[in-house]
This record gives sequence, C-alpha cells and structure tokens, in this order.
Amino acid sequence: MASKRLSNYQILECILEDDEESIIDSPDEDEGDDEVIQSDHNSESEESANETELEWSDDDNEPLSRHASKDSDSFYLSKKKCTKWAKEPPRTSVRVRRHNIMRETPGPKGAAKEIHTMSEAFFCMFSMDTVNLVLQQTNDYIKSIQGKFQRERDCKFLEYEELLAYLGLLYMSGVLRSSHLNFKDLWATDGTGIEFFQNTMSFNRFLFISRCVRFDDKNTRSERQKTDKLAAVREFTDLMNNNFINNYSASENVTLDEQLPAFRGRFSGVVYMPNKPTKYGIKHYALVDSATFYLLKFEIYAGVQPEGPYRMPNDTVSLVKRMTEPIWGTGRNVTMDNWFTSVPLTNTLLKDHQLTMVGTIRKNKPEIPTCFQPKRTRAEHSSLFGFQEDVTLCSYVPKKSKAVLLISSMHHDNKIVESEKKKPEIILYYNRTKGGVDTNDQMCANYNVGRRTKRWPMVIFYHLLNVAGINAYVIYKNKIDHGISRREFLKHLAVDLVKARQQTRATIPQLPRAVQKRLKRNAQVQDRSPTSRGGPSTTYKRCHICPRSKDKKIRFMCAKCHQQVCHDHSTMICDKCID
Repeated sequence: MASKRLSNYQILECILEDDEESIIDSPDEDEGDDEVIQSDHNSESEESANETELEWSDDDNEPLSRHASKDSDSFYLSKKKCTKWAKEPPRTSVRVRRHNIMRETPGPKGAAKEIHTMSEAFFCMFSMDTVNLVLQQTNDYIKSIQGKFQRERDCKFLEYEELLAYLGLLYMSGVLRSSHLNFKDLWATDGTGIEFFQNTMSFNRFLFISRCVRFDDKNTRSERQKTDKLAAVREFTDLMNNNFINNYSASENVTLDEQLPAFRGRFSGVVYMPNKPTKYGIKHYALVDSATFYLLKFEIYAGVQPEGPYRMPNDTVSLVKRMTEPIWGTGRNVTMDNWFTSVPLTNTLLKDHQLTMVGTIRKNKPEIPTCFQPKRTRAEHSSLFGFQEDVTLCSYVPKKSKAVLLISSMHHDNKIVESEKKKPEIILYYNRTKGGVDTNDQMCANYNVGRRTKRWPMVIFYHLLNVAGINAYVIYKNKIDHGISRREFLKHLAVDLVKARQQTRATIPQLPRAVQKRLKRNAQVQDRSPTSRGGPSTTYKRCHICPRSKDKKIRFMCAKCHQQVCHDHSTMICDKCID
C-alpha cells in the first residue's frame, strides 16, 4: 500500500492538470496578491491524511514529502505559476543528508605538507616553474632592448637571485605600506631612506627590472592574441592557479565573489563597479575559503574572448560551474551573492556536483512567489519560508517595506534564532560565510605590493603576489607557527628572499664601503671583499692586542678575525703566500 501511495507533490500535479475545479485560491488576509493552492479531499488524500508514514526515494532513502495534519497541504505559487513551494518543511528527524558530509580533510596538501620555512611555503605558491618563466621571458626582452643602451652595465641580464630579491623588496614595501609612496624616497641617502632597499640593489636597477618584467614571448604575442585577450599573462596565471589549487584543501564552506584590482589604463577587461572601493579595475572571480581566506581559484574577466579555445560562456551558471570545479563531489557549501544565484543553479550544483549553496537571490527571478516580495503589509522581523525537495526559500523583513530573499540547499527547516530581530538560521549562516572574498581583498590592500603602472599585466602580477603572500601565510601558520602575524611573516619572508642577493652583492669590489659595512652588520653577511684580506678600515679603533693604557688606535685590521691590529703585532703577507 505504501509503495503505491502518491506524495502530496504528485497529488497536486494531478489535480492541477486534470481537475482545475478542485483548485481553491486561498489568498492571505493581509496580502491579496498571494496565491495559496490547496487540494480537495479525495479518496487518496483522505487515506494519506490518516497516515503518518513518509514517502521515500528509491535512490537516496530520503523523504520526498511530509504529510500534514488532516487538512490538505498548502503551497505557494510563483508569480508565473511555474514553480510551487511547500509551506511546511520536510521532516528533520532523519539521518544526515549525503551532501552535508565532507569527503576531504581541510588543510595543506601535496608539497605544502612538507614545508619547514617561510620561503618553502612561498615557493609552493610561486613555484620554480613560475620563477623560471618570468626569468626567461624577462631576459628575452632585455636582450631585445640592449642596443638602446650605451653602457652594458645599465642593461644587464636578470639573475635568479636578483629576481627573488626584487620580489622581496616588493613584499617589504607592502609591509611598510609604501605602495603609494615615491619609491625614490626608500633609497634616499639623506637619512630618511631605508637601508634594507639600499643594501639589496640600486634604485635604477629596481626601476629597470620593473620596466622589463615580462610573462610571455613578445614575438609571438600578436598571433596568440587572435584567440586570447589574456595572451600576455596566460601561461603565468595558469601556473599560479595550479599552485593555489594543488597545495591546499578548503574547509567545509567557500565563498565565490568578485575582486577588482585598481587599473584605469588601456585594457578591454577594465570594468566599472561602483560598490567596490577602487571603482575601476580588472575584474577577477575568486573562490576563497571562508574560514582561512585562502584563495583556491581565480578567473580573470577579459570581456568576450575571440573565437577559439579560450572563449567561454559568461552566464552565471557556466561561470559558477567553472569556478567550483576543484571542489566537485566533496560535499562542501558555496556562499555567493545575488549576482550568481538562481534556482536552476542551486539544483545543478547539488544533483550534479554534490555541492550545497547558500546565497541571496534577486526578487525578479521567475520562481519567487509574490508574497515573498517586499510589502508594507508584512510585519517587521517576520519571515516566510518555502520548501522544495532539496531547496529552501526564505524571505525576511528587516524593516518596513524591505525584504531580504535567500535561497539554500543546505538548510531544510524554518528555524529562527530567538533574539530581538528573530533572524532565520539561513541568514545567520550567510552572514558568517559571505565575507571570504571581501576579507581576502582587504588583506591584499593592507600590505599591498602594487605600484602605479600603465601596463595591465603588471596589475595582475602585483595582485597575484598579494594573494601568494596570503596563501603562503595560511599554509605556514597551519603547519609551523600558529601564532605568527601576517606582518611578521611577510617581513621575514622578504628578508629570506633578499639574503642570497645581499651576500653576492657584498663581494662586488666597486661597492661603497659604507654599504659593505651595513651588509655585514644588518644582514650578517660574511665579508669576502678584497678588504677582508687585511688592510685599512674605514674607522680608527684601538689595537685589540695592545694594553688599554697605550690607547693605540689604528685603521688596519686582521684578515681572519677582522679586528684592528697595530704594526707591532702584525706581519705583512702577500696574496700568494696566503693561498
């Protein structure tokens, strides 16, 4: 008997199709526009009203509907009468739904599980393949412009240590919050500059590297641009995306939203977004962990791409499916705003990819009932709920004549938190998880490495450096030091990146002695310059062997201990004899 019994949803569909006279319009007393559909008592409904058993699905052993009391069930109809929503929630005393069970352990994975230092965490994000790509393409560009320089030393090729030092200086400038400061002030020699920058490289060299940084072959770019507007950074961004995805497993909730690195130059993908702090920029779609703010995946919007392999549909359903691909089948929840959400998308994510979704939804969607819309007759802090088999619709009135609409495939009840404003649990969950991308954006702005530029590839480069710093910090904090602040992490990371360059620079004979002295004192660099073999120092000090009463001060120092020594306690030896 139970297997042949029809659910209330099936009864309603039969009544709507075969017997229109059995449909009774029951508008709400306060709202004449609302339509509530009720079915008459027929033989099948009377039988189902006396039963309290549930109809079960053969596929997943979950209830399809719940029988109400002896009165027939009620439904809300959408404005176009194409979608129905049950007024009563499904039964909640059932086992945990499959789509609420995570199938991955959150945290670092792959190479990120083996890190021990800050630089190792950074190279998980900015891998050696990425470094070699930037190094090769930059040197190819330098080679093409060497003929424009009279002196060879003004156009030297970029070395590996020098590229890392360049990245370290960018991170240190972010720590000092000097992204909008004239960089020349950091190299000032009047006492207002910063020794860290002066010890690493000259100001002219830093400007030259910034000018020459490239991410693709300029000779073949015009051909690749016929099918890809992002040809100048395509290989670089693909490498960064893979690094972000392969080294971290997100927590149970992720956020999908937009980021807007500031840019007003010439690029087809520049957009205007008045709700963003920067207003104009290059739009990025970002998938971010709501708990740790680790950026899992990004996609750069470049407008409509030319015909070819990189032309993708920009509708929200296709976009969300592309962005959530790394977490398909993992049982996670995705929180997004009303620009992305729709009822078909909610069902697609759940049934095809085992992902739940929570988000606000626009009131002009065809599936929204009219009684869920903002109206003056609705009481303040009141809520309406509509239920389908896997989707819940909620309408909350925060104040008169306003209504907030949310949709969720994670929640299946009408739970309301007992507080002054009586907010539904769906809204509280959305508020807790909606800020993942915005927080990541704020963290990028706090220690921004970006510089003013007219080249849009550099805007993307600076933004991804900010993101790589955040992701490396999340990994390092998870594995090594749980209490370190992001400022301290970036500061020590910058020191690690420039250390090798400073050690090499200390061996340059033409380097001013004052710089050599600073390198030895601040960076603890082993002094291997010609003066380390013994000879005059820059200051007078007392001989470390003579008694203090003599107070004999001398400029010469020992080649081994690097301490001042007078002629009475030293012997001159040539370079051949030393070796």
